[in-house]
Amino acid sequence: MAVHILLGPEEGAKKEFVEEERRKVLSVHGDAEFHTFFAGDDSGETVYQALSQASFFSSFRFVVIKAYENAKKTDDLASALADFAKDPPDDVELIIISSATSTSNFPKEILDLAGKENTRTFWELRESDKINWIRSYARSQGFTITKGAIDEILSSVDNNTLEMKNLMSSVTLFLHLQKAGNTIDESVIENYAARTRGENGYTLFRAVAERDLEHALLIVDSIILQDSREVIPAFTALQNQFRRLEACLMLREKRMSESEIFKEVEYFPVYEARRSTKGINFKEAPVFSAAMRNYTRAEASRIVLYLGSLDSEVKASSTDMQKTQLEAIIYSVIELKGKDSGLSLDPPSLSLDI
Repeated sequence: MAVHILLGPEEGAKKEFVEEERRKVLSVHGDAEFHTFFAGDDSGETVYQALSQASFFSSFRFVVIKAYENAKKTDDLASALADFAKDPPDDVELIIISSATSTSNFPKEILDLAGKENTRTFWELRESDKINWIRSYARSQGFTITKGAIDEILSSVDNNTLEMKNLMSSVTLFLHLQKAGNTIDESVIENYAARTRGENGYTLFRAVAERDLEHALLIVDSIILQDSREVIPAFTALQNQFRRLEACLMLREKRMSESEIFKEVEYFPVYEARRSTKGINFKEAPVFSAAMRNYTRAEASRIVLYLGSLDSEVKASSTDMQKTQLEAIIYSVIELKGKDSGLSLDPPSLSLDI
């Protein structure tokens, strides 16, 4: 039995740690079960069951709790972890991940169980280390990279190695496919961005805001084809945009003008319940103007609840099911305004033949 607490902003190093621990577990327990939970999303009871109840089908359980910065000491998740720590079984490994650098929201019992030796903070790389990391990665893939290209990359991603690795992996794969030489410069980064600039959760919301079902379903197809891993971020973006729309429509009920609404509106994003976001910029204003014409406040509120109720199901689904799921969800939002219709998330495909 082991408990690890991983803190700090350096997501890439934390991911590598988890993957290495997973490999170690599999080398000893080939039948191990793996569970991933999200603080502020999954219930404490669900997490406690995974940690404490032995399985008939495996000899070991590997449990990861992500985004613990969203938890509070008063949450049922904190209580569940405290209860688990009082009598932890031998056949489980627990890793708790937080982007915070403090353990103030952790229960004392779990901190004591992990101990100082298993509580680590992963700090963001210094600027010189980021530059060296990118150069080293490019070299490992058979490329040299210019200073200008490095600057473009660092300005395009969050300051952690996970984001840098994702972008560098995509860029080098793009170059291999294009057979475009072995030097990465600013023009390569610009060309890559232009070629791969596509649909996402925000362009999906634009089509939904306009109640353009055909266009929205085509965007779903495009997202899946580009990278199936983008389905969940797109779904999260859709939830957040409808939360913003709901907040806008609440202000309109107070007889505020549209310009006042876009200046003053404030909402709380999914997974960031303690940090509000204010205002709608001029680029987004036409989208929200259309959405406010096509959806009432009651409809927006119902859709927010509808999308929230499906969050866990979408995240847990297999890649080959996500297209059908998202199509069914978009149909329900546009055509039914989030009403409970009994529409299955596993129906025949709703794609339009064009």
